[in-house]
Amino acid sequence: YKLTKAKARLIARLKGDGSVSKCRHNYLIKYEVIDRDLLKSFEKDVKSVYGLSMYHGTNPSGKTDKDIPFCAVRSILMYKDLMKYGPFRSNNWIITNEILNATKLIKKEFLKAFFDDEGSVIVTKYVKEVKLYSINIIGLKQIKDMLEIDFGINSKIFKGYGEARNVYGLILKYDNLLKFSKLIGFNCLRKSNKLDLAVKLLSKK
Repeated sequence: YKLTKAKARLIARLKGDGSVSKCRHNYLIKYEVIDRDLLKSFEKDVKSVYGLSMYHGTNPSGKTDKDIPFCAVRSILMYKDLMKYGPFRSNNWIITNEILNATKLIKKEFLKAFFDDEGSVIVTKYVKEVKLYSINIIGLKQIKDMLEIDFGINSKIFKGYGEARNVYGLILKYDNLLKFSKLIGFNCLRKSNKLDLAVKLLSKK
């Protein structure tokens, strides 16, 4: 299974809101997200890369009790292939050399999909920024380096977010937010619209 743009998106999403797990003889790949457009994109990419169809369901959110949709598939072949790009857990995900040594287009798709899941856009009267949250400082530093080395986008990492203050935030502001919008952006329509607003407001200054 060749590393394509579709596969790069899959890997990024599984390191974000997805999961790759094995329990005895059950090899499960699952993606859970509130944005239906991202769910459809994930399902389409799974079909494109692995030729597999997914099943659907919902899980109650631990925070809001609202149902969050998911799509999932059981496949030992997909599991074994994906583990070449693992690990995938929130606390230990890393970007493997297959992605780090890939083309700029592949890296862009990986970053775009990862920001879809873990990124957010803050737009207030005084603040316009893109933030990427993770409890994993090693993976976050890899994202920071990729942004800087491959795309000339500088960012800063701060700690102390989340209820337990154990979450790190990678922050893009001003010119770097504008560069991010131009060179990477979001697939997620909800976040893309918010980024467009931030860019519009920053451009007026």
